[in-house]
Amino acid sequence: RLNDVSQPSYPTSASKNDGSVLGRKDTIQFANSSGPLETLMKEIASGPDAPYYHYAPDPGTLQTVFKGVANHLSELRLSK
Repeated sequence: RLNDVSQPSYPTSASKNDGSVLGRKDTIQFANSSGPLETLMKEIASGPDAPYYHYAPDPGTLQTVFKGVANHLSELRLSK
């Protein structure tokens, strides 16, 4: 149910990554190190660690993380 925010639905490990470029999900947690938020961000990401989940406690780290994600995406190649 789209309007029911009391029952959120998050991807399960079986549906996280289908092997395609579009199936990759990167998450970046910025300046909020709460346990529940970290758990949520790791659940949404394709994997619980880098290169999919990143924690950036400050603006400098955030910039570094964005550059790393961008570099990884620029290395991807499409194939038939």
